Amino acid sequence: MRELRLWAAAAAGPVVAAGFYTLAALRRRRSLHPTGVGYQGRLRVPDERPPRPGVPLFQAGATHPVLVRFSRGAGLPEPLPDALGVAIKLPDAHGPGVDQDLLLTSSTDRPLLRRLLFPARSFVRGAFSTALPYDLGSERVVLLLVPAPINGGRSAGGGGRRPVGGLAELRAVAANGLEFELRTAKSFGRSQPLATVTVDAPLPADQTEGLRFNPWTTGPGIHPSGWLNLLRDAAYRASQRGRNQATRSGQLLLNPGFHRREGVRNEVPGRPPAP
Repeated sequence: MRELRLWAAAAAGPVVAAGFYTLAALRRRRSLHPTGVGYQGRLRVPDERPPRPGVPLFQAGATHPVLVRFSRGAGLPEPLPDALGVAIKLPDAHGPGVDQDLLLTSSTDRPLLRRLLFPARSFVRGAFSTALPYDLGSERVVLLLVPAPINGGRSAGGGGRRPVGGLAELRAVAANGLEFELRTAKSFGRSQPLATVTVDAPLPADQTEGLRFNPWTTGPGIHPSGWLNLLRDAAYRASQRGRNQATRSGQLLLNPGFHRREGVRNEVPGRPPAP
């Protein structure tokens, strides 16, 4: 059965890639999650976390700088619900130029349902899930991102009124401090805390647009699992090629960067530009 699924993924890959390439070229931007905002931040694994053999990224006490992009999946106008995405990049997490990407979409932390995606309106409430599994050391899990409660009972807008739209609400809350908990979960049972992600200063629009993400941008001890994740690899790389082709044709004012299976070069603050 596993061989049949892998064969199906290999056969479907070119079709999926062609669709994402065409959509990105026609949109002149990302095929999915075209509208978003970026932030700098940091990921920290608490000192008291048990060791994870073979997963150096999440060893107790580890701290990594991160770049986070919040986006609307279909690009629907706010305040309509959409598949809200949170893409996290850990630059140079596995060595110089070799990043770690984590991509999550609005979901829930409830057993079984955390493997599904749900439209949402808010980035600071609810939960986000990779939906598809990762092999994390010896465990097969999904990763969840859960916003911490807003401090002090204050409103998202800071003035008694909630901003209209998820991105506006996100900006208002992030301006006063925003934290998420990264968690692991299986299909059943409670999710388990793994690390915290703190959102800090916003990124300029051009740096946000220059970021590239792919679930297969990964490293030792953490790998996407399953045949559907193979299709995602083809889809993300095709979307990036479509955007880059539009750039070369003069249809976009972007710095294209390039994708490698072991890492993605981006316009990352503090990193020298790609040759």
